[in-house]
This record gives sequence, C-alpha cells and structure tokens, in this order.
Amino acid sequence: MENKECTHCGACRANCHFLEKYGIDIGDLAEREDLLYHCFLCGECTAVCPEEIDGRQMVIDMRRRQVKENGNKLKASGYEMLIKEKENYIFKRTGIKQRFYANEEIEQLAIKASKEALQNIKENIDLIIVASISGRCQMPSISYEIQKYFDIKNCMCMDILAGCAGFINALDIAKLYIDSNRINTALVVGVEKLSTHIDKNDINTEILLADGAGAIVIKRCDQSKLYDSYIESKGQKGEILTCVNNEKIYMDGKEVYKYAVTDTVKNMTKLLEKNEITMEDITYVIPHQSNRRILSSMANKLKLQSNKMYSNVEEYGNTFCASIPIALDDMFKQNKLKENDKVILIGYGGGLNTGSILLEL
Repeated sequence: MENKECTHCGACRANCHFLEKYGIDIGDLAEREDLLYHCFLCGECTAVCPEEIDGRQMVIDMRRRQVKENGNKLKASGYEMLIKEKENYIFKRTGIKQRFYANEEIEQLAIKASKEALQNIKENIDLIIVASISGRCQMPSISYEIQKYFDIKNCMCMDILAGCAGFINALDIAKLYIDSNRINTALVVGVEKLSTHIDKNDINTEILLADGAGAIVIKRCDQSKLYDSYIESKGQKGEILTCVNNEKIYMDGKEVYKYAVTDTVKNMTKLLEKNEITMEDITYVIPHQSNRRILSSMANKLKLQSNKMYSNVEEYGNTFCASIPIALDDMFKQNKLKENDKVILIGYGGGLNTGSILLEL
C-alpha cells in the first residue's frame, strides 16, 4: 500500500503509546513487519490526524498485504512482545490491571451477591429489583430466581433495563416505593455477565468489560436523612453504545468518552444546585467504574480532589450495572464510609442514561 497521503507529521505518534515507544508513525509501519501486528486498531491515531487519514484502515490494508506476500505468520519473539505490549497498553489506556469472567450463570452471580447482602437482615424483603443488561432468560428473570432461591414470600420482583446506569435507576425506584409506604425493605442488585457479549476483535470493549455482581438492602428508618436524585435520558444518542439481542456490545469509544465526561458533570452540578450544597460538602463521589481516563477527566472538571473520586476499576474492570454496588461493598469493607457522610452515586452509559443520587449515610 502506498501511504503518500501520510505527511509523517507525528500527531498519531504523540497520541499512541505503541507508536511513541518505537519512534514511528502510521506511515512507517509498512516497512516494519516485526511491529505491524502490534497495533490494536483503537483508532486514537485517526482521531488526531490533521489529514483525517483512517489509521485503522491503513493498518488493516498493510496486514492484508503482508499475509498475501508472506503468509500469516509472526515470530515467537513477536508474540511475547505483543502480550507484554498489550498489557502495558491496556493499563495505560484504561487503568485496568485485572478483570474477571465468570464460569457460572448470571443468576448464580446475583444470588451470591444477595446472600452476602442479606446476612444480617431480619426484616422481610418486600421488593427485589435487579439491574442488568446481560440477563440470560426473559421469563423468569433474575429477580424471580433470587426470590425462589431464598424462598421469600409476599415479595414483588422486577428487573430493569437502563444501560450501565441501571443500578441508579433501580435504587431510586426502591426508594420511591419506600417513600410511598408501599414497602419497608428492598433488595437492590446490579449484576452482569458481559463476557458473553464481548466482541474479542473490538478493542473498545474487549479490554474493558468484565463480569460481576453487587447487592444492597435498603429499608425504612426513623431518622431524616438527605436523599435526592437526578436522572435524565437521551434516547436520541443511543446508537453510540448498543447491545442487540444475541449480538455483541458495540461502543463508539470516542463519542462515549465525550458524553461521559460532559453529561455526568452537568448532571451532578444540577443535583448539587438543587439541594443548595457544593462539592466541598461531599465526602465521596462513587461513579460507575467505566475506565480511569473517564474518571480522571470527570474529577478534573469537577475540581475534585482525586481521593474523593472513588475508583476500583483497576481491580474489576467495567462491570456496567454491577460496578457501583461492588464499589459500595469495597468501601464499607475498607471502613471508608461513615455515618452522616454525604456521597454522590453517579451512573452513566447505554440509553443514553445518566443518573446521580445524593444521599446521607
């Protein structure tokens, strides 16, 4: 392939961990068969190219030419370099060191999380509400399987589908049921088995997504505690993050990033203004654990100290609806959360759906 359109300006090199390391740019890759297969086709080079060259397509064309001329081969040393390069690339780009894929069904993940949440609960559970985008069975859905396993009587069950922010919606629905005196105690679960929906050839999702589950119990109390929420949806932009039945998750990484670091900040700002408090009054912001770059950008825009933006994405990856309850569980176990702390839970993702909850513990 002739790369005469590439002016070798270096913009792609400055934006790519791989190219920068080897001191080359997209146009040079044609002459570097030993490095050609190390590109992960993430598209970041394309995003910054002043000539608007499609770097991904250039690499694909180069690979096809090499396969045609030399056969689809890569030296053993090349494989070792590729594995190490990929590990470094994933951590630098996402902040993720490890993720987990479950070897059991999604219902079992939800039941295990619920069992831990219910350990010290004596009250009867009036509502089980589950947030997930990766449910295996539409009828009976996950909440009914939880009810069946624990043999909970006189209980209402529901599963909600609200994208990555689904746990926020589920928690808010449970709170509204309590406030309306319809129920006293609710089990709220966020669970995902995203490994069944990952396209292993899609760099935007393959390096991010994981399986997980978390659950909390909320109940009526006599104390008056601060609670408010602000949830908004933008179905008009839903095509940037999708999961069609029996197909893989698709994500337009660039557009999702722009949305995540903009709409979340606006959402939380509105919630704070509505309650006439500032970020200085907040002990922690507990966000959906998408990736480190988004969380860092969000904190910078909020002028938030890094230690007030809780993150455990390094240990679990992006688990969609499960990420916030997993974070809450970790924080309680680490004694980070104390009575009377004010925290903001913020979820964002597919739908598009953005939701925040301000609550006093």
